[in-house]
Amino acid sequence: MRHATHTSSRGYSLLELLISLAVGLVVIGGAVQVFSKGLDTTWTVQQRAEMQQDARAASNLMLKDISLAGAGMPSGGIALVSGGGVLRPKYGCDYTGTCYLGPNNTTAITYPQQTVSGNTVNYLYGIVPGWRSGITINGAAGPTDVITVAYTDTAFLLSDYTITFNDINGNSVTFTLPSPAPNPLDQAVNNPGVGLQQGDLVLFTNSSGGAAVAEVTSPLGTGGGPSYTVSFANSSPLLFNQNAGTSGNLHNAIIINSGNVGVNLSAAVATATRIWIVTYYLDNTNCTPYCLMRQVNGRTPVPVAENVGSMQLTYDTYDANGNLLNATGDGGMGTGISPSLIRRVNLAHLTFRSALQGVKGYQSLDIATSVSARNLSFINRYQ
Repeated sequence: MRHATHTSSRGYSLLELLISLAVGLVVIGGAVQVFSKGLDTTWTVQQRAEMQQDARAASNLMLKDISLAGAGMPSGGIALVSGGGVLRPKYGCDYTGTCYLGPNNTTAITYPQQTVSGNTVNYLYGIVPGWRSGITINGAAGPTDVITVAYTDTAFLLSDYTITFNDINGNSVTFTLPSPAPNPLDQAVNNPGVGLQQGDLVLFTNSSGGAAVAEVTSPLGTGGGPSYTVSFANSSPLLFNQNAGTSGNLHNAIIINSGNVGVNLSAAVATATRIWIVTYYLDNTNCTPYCLMRQVNGRTPVPVAENVGSMQLTYDTYDANGNLLNATGDGGMGTGISPSLIRRVNLAHLTFRSALQGVKGYQSLDIATSVSARNLSFINRYQ
């Protein structure tokens, strides 16, 4: 017996449709939530990766400069212009006189002093601590730190040039390339890439043990040499060039110290080397919201990394009795200890923050490490 097949034309009931829609919405909502969380996670990972890359690059540059502190410089530091009522040389300003340090990123810091044979002398050391000398970002943590290091430039071969002092104070100096010329063509004194620039600092030394640091005060002119005249004018912006000084300037430390007593300038023989004086500090006035800045000599500072919210340093040093002092904030300068006795720089806090705020706030990273001041520790026991 055969049965007829009947097809219903009723379709889904309203209840079935509502259940289907509800299940579909749950599935779609779950998919959207998973997708949204995936985007948030990807964004967070990207922010963290960018922050870590910036932190790594900035800390590597900073630690490299610190590790070179004192390299090529006279042991114990360099006496700067002193006496005669001169002003103390300073750092943290550029060749225009604009300054970038202090609590408001508008002031300079003077170089430390020490007493030599009863006289107060301004000194440049391989490391100059700037404990609590910077801006305040976190009131609970207090002011941030500043650090300055100095070392010689071994890439630009200024020492190959012969030197002629054009006046008794050394306010004008001519650098002449010897023949045959040992320097490559890109090492001209006025080369815009590697040559001397306004605000640069040059260390002059002679065979009598004299040493003086002078500041380039004018842009160098054009021309292919072999002679280049450089201005080291009196009352330079960083106050390295002061003719009235009784010691530490070119007149006293180099020209007269060469034995000619200023009668015959051609007898004043000296060697010149550019030095790098590098200062790291935090800026929240000229950089938004705040940046780690690096200034070289009297040039304009440049940002190293953005969103650096803290920089705190301590120093391992020795006191006058040879006792090791660990983690001193000012390197012992407050108790009269010379910065030349610093043996290690401790980067206690260098705190980075992500550029953008996520759902749960900013990402943060705090770097802590130590760097040996190897060039300050070396003693030639066999000399």
